[in-house]
Amino acid sequence: MSKKYESMSDTELLIEIAKQQRKEAKSGRISAIAMICLVVAFVIALSVFVPLAANTLEKVNTTLTEAENVAVSAQESLDEIDEMVNNFNGVIVDNTDSVNDALKKVGEIDVQSLNKSIEELASILDPLARLFGK
Repeated sequence: MSKKYESMSDTELLIEIAKQQRKEAKSGRISAIAMICLVVAFVIALSVFVPLAANTLEKVNTTLTEAENVAVSAQESLDEIDEMVNNFNGVIVDNTDSVNDALKKVGEIDVQSLNKSIEELASILDPLARLFGK
């Protein structure tokens, strides 16, 4: 014990202890409030970013599904073209419509929407990556 405390009476020591406990309680309250603020900020951030990420992922999924459908249609058209080579005369007339449909679907791919969805996903994942230290 320091000499300062040795020369104090019991009442003075109790007063000093009470002061220290008030300081510790105040520090504890400040820490608790700061922790609550951080939790609230994290919950708000998640409630904003998660729906945005889900919406962007849904757009990307839709675009990729359309691209997959176009790829399947293109593969089907290529298979039909192989058949056309084998049966040149009759098959050319039948497959012209299928090739036109496939080309329309390829022309309907919205590349800007796909690029926008990818950019939105990147803009959402960048803050999350920084949040987790990457």
